[in-house]
Amino acid sequence: MSKNRLYWICQILGWSAWVINDAIFYQHEFGDIGQYWLQITIIDIVLCIFLTHYFRIYIKKWNWIELPIDLAVVRIIGAVIIMAAIITLINIPLDFKALENVIENKVTFTTILQFLFFWGKPLMFWSVFYYSYHYFERKSEIEVEKVKLETSVKETESKVLRAQMNPHFMFNALNSIRALILEDPEKAQKGVTQLSNILRSSLLADRRKTVLLSEELRTVDDYLALEKIRYEERLQIRKKIDEDTLNQQVPPMLLQTLVENAIKHGVSKPVKGGFVGISTAMNGKDLLIRIDNTGKLETTESDGFGLENTVHRLKLLFGDDSKFKLYQSEKDIVTALITIPSPIEKAESPLPKIANMVKKTVSNVNI
Repeated sequence: MSKNRLYWICQILGWSAWVINDAIFYQHEFGDIGQYWLQITIIDIVLCIFLTHYFRIYIKKWNWIELPIDLAVVRIIGAVIIMAAIITLINIPLDFKALENVIENKVTFTTILQFLFFWGKPLMFWSVFYYSYHYFERKSEIEVEKVKLETSVKETESKVLRAQMNPHFMFNALNSIRALILEDPEKAQKGVTQLSNILRSSLLADRRKTVLLSEELRTVDDYLALEKIRYEERLQIRKKIDEDTLNQQVPPMLLQTLVENAIKHGVSKPVKGGFVGISTAMNGKDLLIRIDNTGKLETTESDGFGLENTVHRLKLLFGDDSKFKLYQSEKDIVTALITIPSPIEKAESPLPKIANMVKKTVSNVNI
């Protein structure tokens, strides 16, 4: 059944049921009112459908769904009063004509209020139901769009990060390997294998949300081995890895990005080179990753694309419980500290699953 057809069925059946119930009440209260019963009933049904249908068009035209709730409520109440007044003005003469032999043909202020209240009830129910349905439908659509946007951002970030790393790093790595081909063929062959491993991890980065820390560390080891060919004794590597952290989940290429940043600022700039330190530990159920490097923190360092990407990826995957801090831990040491909540199942947002359920529900019904 189409959504438009369902809307009209609800309109016709709903208002018919209300008006016919009203007519039965009149029959019970005042007895048989003859031919007017059918005429008034048909007029009221058509009038209610007409008014609410054009009120629906008005809501859509002026986009009331996007209004703050307090402003929308005021407008809905005003619209209900207007519609109830229109029906009252038409019904009072019809009802008095039909009941002229039963009641006194005299319109009082109390009578008008009774009519307004009687018709205001179903009109208010219709308006609140219609607005509420579309308000929550719109809210659900926004959530679905948010999920799609987040997914798109993650995919784009991963692809851009991969594209950023490949040309710059590959150029330096291939030059280093080329220099070793005649000097140390075995080491050059090992370098090609390490470069292949890094590229494979890079290619798979946009297909997986997270990887084991042990896998990420292997990628970092290959990366550092290649950079060691280039910088030789200028690059000192310090590692302190807690074995309890190896099965924890981390975003792919996360450590590689931070280590690359550490080498860029802590090893390539100083004439004598420097060191890069990697340490991991568990703090309760949280995973702590620390990257240290020689140097002084510059204000522009925290503005790099790679670091911004790291912060955003952590927030998308683990929410506000994840933390990233770049600071001057000692006089000549810059530290990047990452906190990842564990296990990941608790950290992941349920929004995608909820959004999919909402999307399926919304697609089946529309008014």
